[in-house]
Amino acid sequence: MKEISKSKLSLYSMLGSRKHRLRNGLFIVEGEKSVTDTLGNFELEALIVRSGYEPKMIDLTSLPEERIFTASAVAMDKLSSLATSSSVVAVYKLPSQSTYFEGAIKVSYDKLYLMLDGIQDPGNLGTIIRTAHWFGIGKIFCSRDTVDIFNPKTIQSTMGSLAKVEVVYCNLADVIKANTGVPVYGLLLDGEDINKAALGNCGFIVMGNEGKGISEEIRGLVTHRLLIPPYNPENHSESLNVAIATGITLAAFRRL
Repeated sequence: MKEISKSKLSLYSMLGSRKHRLRNGLFIVEGEKSVTDTLGNFELEALIVRSGYEPKMIDLTSLPEERIFTASAVAMDKLSSLATSSSVVAVYKLPSQSTYFEGAIKVSYDKLYLMLDGIQDPGNLGTIIRTAHWFGIGKIFCSRDTVDIFNPKTIQSTMGSLAKVEVVYCNLADVIKANTGVPVYGLLLDGEDINKAALGNCGFIVMGNEGKGISEEIRGLVTHRLLIPPYNPENHSESLNVAIATGITLAAFRRL
């Protein structure tokens, strides 16, 4: 393994920025477990290993030698977005097929889909992707103002589920209108108790922005308004974290 060059180190260390990810067509994955889970799912640009470290989960001999580099602990710190840098980092090429779509997208009438309307926190998005994977949700539709899936904090929060769930950025209203007859479930304060509501095994499940909830346009397209009721109506927190609310909601649907 050869040591990473200063020019590559400089380039890769900028990939925490969405602007630089798009400009260079690259994104970064940190941690041996996350790298192991994503190898083979994205085109590898570089695998960087801290000097003196022997990966336990990755067979380096199975990878192109010219793609493998070593880096000092100081260099790994420059690459990392974590408080403690990882011993293994992968740099991948952004998928050639765009995750951004215009116009109508047709869906199957026998599946559940998540719709994320303006999620801003990368950790929330990553946790939602991980949770969707757990509950067998294969596709998530995100509004265009939802945080970037390739944000390093999002990737870290997916815990390896990044390559297991398809994430599409689009106009949510266009998708809903193109699939007339597909139920649209939305978490709203005036909704029906999710524990008592009639839930189906197909439809769009909409989760809204951390502070504002579901946008006015999408709220008007919701056909089934749902509520996660507090245990104590007289004494409860102001709201639930959107990732936690997503987990509770998907668990309710998967009880069917």
